[in-house]
Amino acid sequence: MSSFSLYNKQRAELKHLPYTNFYQLQATLEGIEAIDYYLAEQLIENVNTDGLAAQQISCLFHLFLALSVSQRDGHSCLAIQAIANTTLWASEQKAEQGELTNSLAENKVGYHFHQHAQLCALLEKVLDKELTAPAQSNRGFHGEQLLVIFEYQQLYLRRYWQFEQELAQFIHRKIGQNSNADRQSVEQAKHIVQSLFTTTTGQVDWQLSAVCNALNKTFSIIAGGPGTGKTYTVTKLLAGLLMQCPDASIAMVAPTGKAAQRLSESIVAAVNSFGNNTQISPDILARIPTTASTIHRLLGVIKNSPNFRHHQHNLLALDVLLIDEVSMVDLPMMTRVFRALPEHCRVILLGDADQLPSVATGSVLADLAPWPSTQYSTVNKQFIESCSEQELPDFSENPAIDYLTYLTFSRRFSGEGGIGSLAKLTIAGHAEQSWLRLTSAQDAEVKFINNKSLTEYINELTEQFYQPIFKATSIEQAFTYLERFRILAPTRAGEFGLQNLNLLVEQQLLKLKCMPFKQELYHGRPIMISQNHYGVNLYNGDIGLLFNDANGKLMAYFADNEGYRAISIARLPAFETVFAMTIHKTQGSEFENVAIILPQTRSNRLLSRELIYTGITRAKKQLQLFCTKEVWTAAVAQKVSRASGLTQRLLKLYQIGIMTK
Repeated sequence: MSSFSLYNKQRAELKHLPYTNFYQLQATLEGIEAIDYYLAEQLIENVNTDGLAAQQISCLFHLFLALSVSQRDGHSCLAIQAIANTTLWASEQKAEQGELTNSLAENKVGYHFHQHAQLCALLEKVLDKELTAPAQSNRGFHGEQLLVIFEYQQLYLRRYWQFEQELAQFIHRKIGQNSNADRQSVEQAKHIVQSLFTTTTGQVDWQLSAVCNALNKTFSIIAGGPGTGKTYTVTKLLAGLLMQCPDASIAMVAPTGKAAQRLSESIVAAVNSFGNNTQISPDILARIPTTASTIHRLLGVIKNSPNFRHHQHNLLALDVLLIDEVSMVDLPMMTRVFRALPEHCRVILLGDADQLPSVATGSVLADLAPWPSTQYSTVNKQFIESCSEQELPDFSENPAIDYLTYLTFSRRFSGEGGIGSLAKLTIAGHAEQSWLRLTSAQDAEVKFINNKSLTEYINELTEQFYQPIFKATSIEQAFTYLERFRILAPTRAGEFGLQNLNLLVEQQLLKLKCMPFKQELYHGRPIMISQNHYGVNLYNGDIGLLFNDANGKLMAYFADNEGYRAISIARLPAFETVFAMTIHKTQGSEFENVAIILPQTRSNRLLSRELIYTGITRAKKQLQLFCTKEVWTAAVAQKVSRASGLTQRLLKLYQIGIMTK
């Protein structure tokens, strides 16, 4: 045994750790990565284990492993109830009858956690957020703060516990500033909405309700699926706020450059569409902002630093902040946004709570919009009815959330069939019904592909949708072709991952003589930036196109507010080919036609109804799906549910408060 191995063994025995090293752990537990092991080891060193039996220390170590794994999966914390009395990390390999198990694949037994009460008792004994770790020289933590917190029967890394606490406090204060519905505010709001909405349908107009609701609130959310008019509604809301305060400083942001571009385009289209449908003065229309930026640009990135220029000690000079595509915003980023806002600043959030949560930690929009429908309190309902002069239904199904309005009527999708119907069935978890809808031969909007190989299918898509890019005579025309279609996949790796799909597209383009042989940089190659570069104003997720300029020089083109800008390829940050994209990366984008290609095995843990729904709703006109029934039904049956304490914190802060019966 080497001296290093002996040191690890003695160190593990001294601390009563269950494993000498990571490799020993790998022989017992499936799916644990090195970062999980070393974090759990660090956390064990940070807490006081004096007086604990070896079995208790082992349990604590495995709880910390589970916390690390849950963090990698995007959870804000580890819900103890979810793992109590369960066995985790056991290998799932089962030999077929009469077939020998691969001798190289060891049967990993996993770890079985105790009952819920026992786990909570252990954590309560060891962890107290008011205390610090004892000053013990062999640990080296000399009175430092605990790195883990146990609260609401959930285990947190201190960093995310702090983010969650801060965000709840920020939102609590914003909601506490909401105006009282006195007679003067009712009359003012009524006058404004009469200018914004000049026609009525006789049915409840939730766009009208959303505007009325947000006019007297410092914090509000307008939620809804694609085509429900969120941006159109918020444009009217911005006009109403400018009627209240013509000199208000308004900023509009989105998580990605593409989402910000789409928000800008939608706001411009909404302003241009108002015409005779409103009585908004030209002066107010001219004051509505039409240029959105990314959240990073708003906060001000500092080169080579994780911090931003704007924070609690250097606030933004804003009166109103609109954030679109909030489902994509993670917990730390949302907290940093609120840190940088002045106390009086109104915050308006837009998003689809049914979409995938952010790729990083947290599910902020889902936490703030926990019910699937609007639920106003009696007082708020009366205020909105007075302002809008329409009768709202009774709200008694769930506790009230006054800041939230759902838009439910989609103007993009037809109600009876097609993309919209499939999306609704999918997000509702109706696996069999959604499969029947998908495979219906009568549906012109949705096409199910099951009669050809993957290569044959990709070849057809390439010839139909991507070959025209290479025949385009201008960058404008090339971008038009690029933006009308995209191939979507859940994963990057594997036969059905985007890396192989991009390769298949390029192989077919070679056969079609659209691109040169063995040339990485070529005219017509679509690219996606994968690393922020503030010097050239390019950010992770920005989509561009390599295209020859008028002199035949290959340049990278990106859309901006004034058209398309050309950048030398030598100045680009890291990028990748983007004939195919992961579904996560398409959030904030939409295309006329979409082809979703799912893996052929149901074991992929990334598959969920939220992922499928997000992919479906990227399509505006036609959707194609390449999958098997087994994979489809398994994915639709799987719901993403991220552990969080944000809603509980709001309940505690307000007691009866914003969520009262």
